[in-house]
Amino acid sequence: MSGAGLIPREDTRAPVRGHRPRPWRPMVYLLPAGLLVGIVLVVPLAWAVVDSLHGGLRNYADVLRDGQVRHAVYNSLFWLVLAPVVCVFGLLLAWTIGAHRRIGVLAAPIAVSALVTGLAFRLIAQPGDFLLGPTGIWLVLGLAFAWQWAGLAVVVFRSGLNAIPPGLVRMAKAFGVSRAWRLRTVIGPALLPAGALVLIIALVAAARVFDLILIAAPGSDQAAVDVIGLHWWRFRDDLRSGESAALTVMQFAIAAIAALVGLWGLSREWPTRSEPPAPPRKRRRGRVVVVLAVALWVLPLFVLLMTSLHTPRAAAAGGWWSGGFGLDSYRRAFQSGELAGALVNTGARSVFAAVLLLVVAVPAAYALAWGGLPRRVNRALIAVTTVVAVVPPQTVIVELGQVFDRMHLLGAPTALTVVHTAFGVPLAVLLLRASFASVPREVVHARRYDAEPGSPLFAVVRESLPALVTVAVLEFVLVWNDYVVGLLLGGPESGQVTFVLSDQARQFVTSESVMAAGAVVATVIPLGLVVATGNWLVRGFTSGVGREPARTEVRRSTREAE
Repeated sequence: MSGAGLIPREDTRAPVRGHRPRPWRPMVYLLPAGLLVGIVLVVPLAWAVVDSLHGGLRNYADVLRDGQVRHAVYNSLFWLVLAPVVCVFGLLLAWTIGAHRRIGVLAAPIAVSALVTGLAFRLIAQPGDFLLGPTGIWLVLGLAFAWQWAGLAVVVFRSGLNAIPPGLVRMAKAFGVSRAWRLRTVIGPALLPAGALVLIIALVAAARVFDLILIAAPGSDQAAVDVIGLHWWRFRDDLRSGESAALTVMQFAIAAIAALVGLWGLSREWPTRSEPPAPPRKRRRGRVVVVLAVALWVLPLFVLLMTSLHTPRAAAAGGWWSGGFGLDSYRRAFQSGELAGALVNTGARSVFAAVLLLVVAVPAAYALAWGGLPRRVNRALIAVTTVVAVVPPQTVIVELGQVFDRMHLLGAPTALTVVHTAFGVPLAVLLLRASFASVPREVVHARRYDAEPGSPLFAVVRESLPALVTVAVLEFVLVWNDYVVGLLLGGPESGQVTFVLSDQARQFVTSESVMAAGAVVATVIPLGLVVATGNWLVRGFTSGVGREPARTEVRRSTREAE
């Protein structure tokens, strides 16, 4: 039947009015995160900067006259150089491995605290003082840091490589683009947002390196690997207030400059993928690399477990592979009841911090992704968030400690939970923003302009559940594994599980098996959580990866290549 005889009728229904964006709404979304981060981090940071500038730059000059301080500054720079090296190593390993479903296990070490990591690698290197000394201790520390963070880079970069549409690569090949140019114009830009985020996470860990050195380096070697934060902690009572502030501000400035390098990658925006990626090819050599990588990743935890299964006397007399097995170390670890109480306190604080973080960070991330802020304002806020994400606790802890002392809040669980949440908000906002920005525009516009009911914020959240799980799990793990904040703002009263473990390090040789037993118990919960949510974590970390460069950009680059 032909449609020529159909008579069109005018639609007389009432027009549908959509939800017009209100210019004040993004500011309301940003307010909770802004207040929390501003009060806990930005104001104390500004306070420290002002204290350091009393008398001009004299405090900085006086501090840098000390050769030990200059040595600590050079070592801190080394850690910030090591972070991108670890990320590049992760990229190369991801490229070599190819597509494998089980590579998510390589990211499991992020659940292990730096304190436990340092203990495990010290146990590996301890027999016969093997590797220990000025050169050997750097090797141990570098391997420990790479073990903890390279796996995350592997998982994120591999997911990014899998998400690149093969049609885009074929089009580049059709234009005669060389492999080097394809890396520069297609693969590299597609990996920039995720790579920048991984880099910032590694820089945060490098800027806050403290407990790894404290536990992994014996007392005779710690001077050789001293960093600014550790040096400040040891000699802060010998410094004037201006000198102490200058030292911590230098630590922050070094980390902030390094973090701004990754800001360019975070600001890159690419259109959403228009075609599903082809099933990635598996490489035979990749299977071998995966097996070797998993074996190396498991080795430190295996050494830790074997040491914990020795009696204290057997562990002090021989290596982790020798005889003398028993459960006496676990009994002694729980004998005083301090470890059990710390596990409960730390778990409760970690859960509350994760919940509070979601409440504060989700609206702020939505405002940066879909709030309709002017581009310059949006970029400025992202830059500030990136810089604040790498603030070392030592930079703001003196000012916070003075306020908490006056309010009688030192060691109070609520105060520590708020501080932990404030430190986690900037990184959570960056991660959630990347995920929120990858949500298709029609999903947001359907709630904002069309007749479909529901808030655009809730629609974006529903599309980004893996990222929410990732942020919550990451905050739980960071709070559970924290040592510096609990040490400086509460000490023994904080009830932090890592503080209980570090207290046993004073008699390392005689109590290494007891420490290992406590470390195994303290690691089971965060490690089990990461393993149980592994698929969600991979999707959450890589939810902003599935974006490709604009085809016009590729065509322009191919013309330049010709």
